[in-house]
Amino acid sequence: MAGEPVKRIYKPSPRHCEPITAESPGVKCPKWSVDIAQELLDAAEPVGNTLQATRDGVGFVARFERLTEAGEIWPGYPESRDRMDGRLKEKWIASRLVSRRDLRTYRTRRQIRDAFGGRLVGG
Repeated sequence: MAGEPVKRIYKPSPRHCEPITAESPGVKCPKWSVDIAQELLDAAEPVGNTLQATRDGVGFVARFERLTEAGEIWPGYPESRDRMDGRLKEKWIASRLVSRRDLRTYRTRRQIRDAFGGRLVGG
């Protein structure tokens, strides 16, 4: 129907989700996040050209990949708090979805990598 929102569909990233098949893998997704990835995507909020969400103190980012007849395909990955939207972080703190301790624990990409494995790619 015209005017209906396009469905967002989570797709595991070969760079971040097991089994990692990309030549240049990145930080791994936490194992527990795979089962709730579509739920995270459905709850994510738009920030620029990304969607951002949080669960159990960890921030996640999804990036649009392509449009199919079934809907929009969005791979996602864990992201450090210092690379996420500041206003969204404050909103999550106010609604108690994250704590200031969570923000410190997962502040940098190195901390995300150390917590979940993988390797740092890019800047």
